[in-house]
Amino acid sequence: MKTFPLTLLATSLFVAPQVMAEELVDFYGRLDYSVTHSDSGSATHSGKSGTILENNFSRIGVKGQTALTTDWSLFYKIEVGVNGAQQDKASKPFSARPTFIGFKHSSMGQLAVGRIDPVFKMSKGFADAFDNYSLKHDRLMPGDKRHGDSLEYKSPKWNKLQLGVSYLMEDNYFNDSDLRKDNGNYQIAVTYADKFFKTSNFYLGVAYSDGIEDIKATRLVGHVKFDKLKLGTIIQQTELANPTKPHYQDRDGVGYILSATYQIEQLLLKAQYGSDDSGTGKIAGRVYDALGESALVVPEVSQWAVGAEYRLSKSARIHTEIGQFDVKQYQDFDDTIVSLGFRYDF
Repeated sequence: MKTFPLTLLATSLFVAPQVMAEELVDFYGRLDYSVTHSDSGSATHSGKSGTILENNFSRIGVKGQTALTTDWSLFYKIEVGVNGAQQDKASKPFSARPTFIGFKHSSMGQLAVGRIDPVFKMSKGFADAFDNYSLKHDRLMPGDKRHGDSLEYKSPKWNKLQLGVSYLMEDNYFNDSDLRKDNGNYQIAVTYADKFFKTSNFYLGVAYSDGIEDIKATRLVGHVKFDKLKLGTIIQQTELANPTKPHYQDRDGVGYILSATYQIEQLLLKAQYGSDDSGTGKIAGRVYDALGESALVVPEVSQWAVGAEYRLSKSARIHTEIGQFDVKQYQDFDDTIVSLGFRYDF
């Protein structure tokens, strides 16, 4: 991450420097690509099978904060996905990612508006050892999307406890005849400690989602550090809350992942196992997209994965992932993933 005087950035954007004077901005980005082989395409980001190049959410952005008074400050982020390396994205080289503005008070917390990673999603911390890759937890269970036209409040921390609330401006999403407008369209989360293990050797989270991402769900998260070993879990009960989807009343169940990572100098070893029977995750969604009402049995999806990361420097790393998904009632959607990638942060 690089820090520049905002006046320099403003000059390049033809914004009057006197408006931006004295403010600092963080300019950052990530390039992350993998060569991935997939048997069926059920688990890849794009749904494509064979040997493909995957973009693991490369991005570029700016963020900053400026004091308004002794107690009040303004903060913001403007971030876009970078898709230009993909042939099918040639006409859309950028995509929407977190973009918001908000106000923060030293004792009352902060409120932001815009496109924000909601609190249910972010309660996961780093319990998923394969987040951002084709073996991540959202293949099993939902709750990992971000949303525009939203509000988010986060409280100050009280003895390592923090409350978060997300709310969708539902009139931006649904017309009056859409039954989903009757859902709460909010999320609430409580977390303890921090996901980076700076204040303790464990992290806990509990979250509830009502209507956002067309689900009603409860999530429990735990992540603990024992020296070089980290163990994590996400347990989630989910029911589909969109009556227009095939067999939505049957799509209700429980999913979980169990993860472990072990650090050996620059090398990080990873392993994960998971399962879900709710029929609401990405792979189950692709089953219903393909088969519709003829998918009479709710898919049960299980997964195992192993992988490794090797840091070449503070900013650069190579990574590899190998794993399988088993879709119990729909073998055509089973998938084996073998992937080798490179990531660079700046």
